[in-house]
Amino acid sequence: MITREEYLKALDIVEAYHEQLNLSGVRRSLSWEDLQAGHKIIFDKVMSKYLTEGKEYTVTRVDTDWKEWYNSWFEITDDRGKKKSLRKHAKGYLVRMA
Repeated sequence: MITREEYLKALDIVEAYHEQLNLSGVRRSLSWEDLQAGHKIIFDKVMSKYLTEGKEYTVTRVDTDWKEWYNSWFEITDDRGKKKSLRKHAKGYLVRMA
């Protein structure tokens, strides 16, 4: 059986290890529902000749009701330098967070 002193010593070692790795500063990975202006996205499938599959795009605007509404919109700048708005679940597009 492990003693309380041994347990506390082991806990101190684990905490020191986490501090060493700086695990306290690691942020959780973002989901599509967390999208905000400034985030980077990558298209794995596109239905536009002005977007490139595999290219990283910066989100310039996201509707305020993004988390609540299925058909919310977000905006990026396409390959021509023009603003392009897309729905959250646009058919024919496969998007992921970068």
